[in-house]
Amino acid sequence: MSWRKLLPSPRWLPREVLMHPHRVVVVGFGIAMVLMISVGARDLYLLRERVLGARQHDLTLRALGIDAVISAERFKLEFVRDYAQQLISIQQGPDALPTDTVIEEAYAARNHAEWTMAVPEGDASVVGVSADRLHGLEGFERRDADLRSDLYAARQLSHVLGISQRSNDDTESVVTFISSNGFYVTYPPLSEAKAGELMQRFSQMPYYRNLLPDRNPERIMRLAPIYTQFESTRQRTTTLSIPVYVGNRFRGVAALDVDLPKLRTLIGEPEQHGAVRYLMDRNGAIFATSDSRERIDLRWPADVGARWRHTSLADLFAKGNGMLHVDGQYLLFQQAGGRGNWLIFETFDDADVYRAVFQRTSLPLLAIWLALPLLMLVTLRVVNHLFSHYLAVGEKLQAMAETDPLTELANRRSFSNRFAVESARRHRDGEPLAMLMLDIDFFKRVNDRWGHASGDQVLQALSHALRDNLREMDVPARIGGEEFAVLLPGDTLAEATATAERLRAIVETLGVVPAPDAPPAGMADGRIRFTVSIGVAEAGIDGCQTLDAMLATVDRRLYAAKAAGRNQVCAADGQDGNAAAPPIQA
Repeated sequence: MSWRKLLPSPRWLPREVLMHPHRVVVVGFGIAMVLMISVGARDLYLLRERVLGARQHDLTLRALGIDAVISAERFKLEFVRDYAQQLISIQQGPDALPTDTVIEEAYAARNHAEWTMAVPEGDASVVGVSADRLHGLEGFERRDADLRSDLYAARQLSHVLGISQRSNDDTESVVTFISSNGFYVTYPPLSEAKAGELMQRFSQMPYYRNLLPDRNPERIMRLAPIYTQFESTRQRTTTLSIPVYVGNRFRGVAALDVDLPKLRTLIGEPEQHGAVRYLMDRNGAIFATSDSRERIDLRWPADVGARWRHTSLADLFAKGNGMLHVDGQYLLFQQAGGRGNWLIFETFDDADVYRAVFQRTSLPLLAIWLALPLLMLVTLRVVNHLFSHYLAVGEKLQAMAETDPLTELANRRSFSNRFAVESARRHRDGEPLAMLMLDIDFFKRVNDRWGHASGDQVLQALSHALRDNLREMDVPARIGGEEFAVLLPGDTLAEATATAERLRAIVETLGVVPAPDAPPAGMADGRIRFTVSIGVAEAGIDGCQTLDAMLATVDRRLYAAKAAGRNQVCAADGQDGNAAAPPIQA
């Protein structure tokens, strides 16, 4: 019987817990570690979501800032357009004001290659070119009938443009009114000597040609792709422009330059070093980025990353805002530009997110969180080591309680427990149950002649012979000084008798080397020779219902074998129940 079975069994605690306490501790620690790791992972996940949410929120605020700035610029351009349209309409209607000398002089010079109309108070002059120089320039044509009204409107716009830019303290941006009748007014003023080149450039620039009636039938405001400013090789800008119509006739464009540093200020710098922000239109042209690259022709998705080549630009604008995650990279996006024609987006890698997460994590808390699993592992190892030690001690104590220390065979207590088990099986299954009892003949002479140490070696030799020549299911035991018993489950009396005779013959051939301190041997080989007498009984045939009855029977037959001359097997009683049965000869 295992020593664990002797443990108490509380009602509230399963017995399996008491049978394997170290497993319970291991499982308990394992569950605690899993829970702790789960809680930590959940906290990191929530912190990651907060980091992503904060970035999305920052992107939304940037989009609102862009909307506010662009709305202000849009309002300025819409005012210029409406004011120009109103002035031209008035001058072409019945309430037209009479033209003055300045306008007439400009009108008279209209066929000069380059001509100007001065504007009082120091504002920018109106600059034009001849009809011949307009020839072949798309979007321009000389209409003499409209020229006076157009010049009147341009002179008034010169005052408005100057006032607007000076009041905003915006001397870097350029605001321009370009008339399709072949002149322009721009603030701050540009060189009048370059009028011809400027008119030719206007006809080629997206902020003018993309607003012509056939390219912009909706007559909406547009933002031109990034380009290099006139007579500059490095200064880049973009232009917000809106068409001017009187009736259904295209009369020109009002344009406002927006430089890249201003757009970069609007989109801001991401918190993380590896993140990049972009501002893009519906055509995939990127006209502002937080990156400092010198290129001015960035486009989606080629210049953003190969991961996004399968992401539809139309889908991004249709969603308006959100977050995508592809192959370890994030894309946060938000519509901007007032009417949703632009998209501000930010790209960054997983590493940037986790770097931000750990930056926001409390270092002492992180150290504690990392130390706890280590401490739990160390504690688990110590506890498991202690339990293993105690279990080993328990097994050793159990072995000491159930095993004879000299022969390592079962002792009388263990033999009694095994007999109870096999006896119950015999009654349940109807199988036979036999027993042998062996006693070493003249063992006292062995001790007297060779010493007790040599006697112990004889006992050990007999125990080895029993273990080596019995079945695994048989139970050999030492129940006295030189007395041994063997329980033979399933054996009939005849089978047990044959086993006993086989063991007797094997023992007869044994030779035991005396102990080193034994007296000198007087025999040829110096080995100790001994024999055994054996009594045999079967529980059913002999009517033995208890262990004591069984032991009494085999003990009686053992002494009958000794009385018959020793080195014999006795398996039956005499007629009076006491006399020795006839011995079984070898």
